[in-house]
Amino acid sequence: MYKDLLPGKHLVMDRFSVADTFRLYRTVHKPRRDPSEPVLEPCNPWEGTAVMVSRVSHDIETGEWKMWYIAFNPDLEQERIRLKKSKYGNVGQPQPYYLCFAKSADGIHWERPALNLYESTNICFKGVSGVYGGSILEMPDASRERRYLLVNCEWRDMETGGIYIAYSSDGIHWEYPAGDKPLIHGESDCNNGIVFNVERGVYMLYLRGWHAAAVGWIPNKNTRRRVAYSESADLVHWSEPQIILTPDELDTNDFYGMSPFRYANGYFSQLWIHDDDGKETIETQLAWSRDGICWERHPERPRFLETGEKGEIDGYMVLPALEPVCAGDNLYIYYTAHSGLPHDTQISRYRSVVYRAKLRMDGFVSLDADRRPGCLVTRPFTLAGDCIEINAATQGGRIVAELVEPHWHDPEGKPIEGFSADDFDVFEGDSIRHRLSWRGRSDLGRLRGRRLLLRMMLVHAQIYSFTI
Repeated sequence: MYKDLLPGKHLVMDRFSVADTFRLYRTVHKPRRDPSEPVLEPCNPWEGTAVMVSRVSHDIETGEWKMWYIAFNPDLEQERIRLKKSKYGNVGQPQPYYLCFAKSADGIHWERPALNLYESTNICFKGVSGVYGGSILEMPDASRERRYLLVNCEWRDMETGGIYIAYSSDGIHWEYPAGDKPLIHGESDCNNGIVFNVERGVYMLYLRGWHAAAVGWIPNKNTRRRVAYSESADLVHWSEPQIILTPDELDTNDFYGMSPFRYANGYFSQLWIHDDDGKETIETQLAWSRDGICWERHPERPRFLETGEKGEIDGYMVLPALEPVCAGDNLYIYYTAHSGLPHDTQISRYRSVVYRAKLRMDGFVSLDADRRPGCLVTRPFTLAGDCIEINAATQGGRIVAELVEPHWHDPEGKPIEGFSADDFDVFEGDSIRHRLSWRGRSDLGRLRGRRLLLRMMLVHAQIYSFTI
């Protein structure tokens, strides 16, 4: 028996909302730069040669955009290595990585306010050994003191390296709670992504996996680039990390990290694909999940964010922010174009800038039909509102829909009188929120409370989501 769909928006990238398809194929859509030039570049002495975006948010009411990014000064990194305080120069002063804050009225032109927390700069947090792999989660419903949290990889010394969490009421003034021991021990120098699971009331943390198969066997190689998972209900007690994503027969041998986020009734992630067999590139693939633990990808492994031409600033590494920003009718993906050189290049030569790219709303994955009719049927749902909307586009084609009642003895379902395909007002256009109608009637109030299936036929068309 099907589990009925709940009211709300439903995406079509998997079999959760769609019971079956015929002659439809999934397309993962790549975001396009908007604008074509970088929106943030290092321009201040304390920013060194690299700015790396961590999180961007947009306030719908005020229109204000906020960006948290990590600045990197390679000269300070080399100085710390020369001091020989630790094997890799990742402990002690000077600190080459730190968190900075910027704001904008349009998401393109960014102002770096003088926060006066660290002299006359826009630096808002330095941690103890630096801010590395830091990701920021905003929790509007949390207590004021903990509205923002920052997951950071710190090395207090070589014995106490690991995950620490700092808190802030405004995203600018940050503090670690009392205690000098990490919440999770181990070197997790990737982007340590964190998402709150509303259904289960737990924080889901994605970090490097330590129990990788090749550890101890393959010399002189970084054998730990896998994605591990840990969760906590109180941000203090964490489950033992477990590897949840490891490369298969279609992958390169390294997953550098992932940028997870909640969207509609599911979870998405930009999985960092590190090709250290030869190219030394980092690109991203799109992955999706319904519980944040079991992840799926398109079987052809298309790139979501991909590198540009060699020699360009984005020619070898593109690293996304934790999550996209919803604004207007679009999704904006901020990402770091990193160094323009292979990943294994000497660190002193690193340089990076921040770009912005754009997708249509819900535009991660669509179900597509060509000239041959393709069909889909949703899982059953009880209509709670008075309309049904689709996010779809046609390219000289059409979409036809009908509402049917599920009957166990009738595989085709029983079309509801007045809401059959013959009654439908054919959709021929491009809209992120088109209200379905039958003979000019889009108000479905008289069907409220009835258990239904939505069945659609597409020709030269794409559907991204439906809202019930």
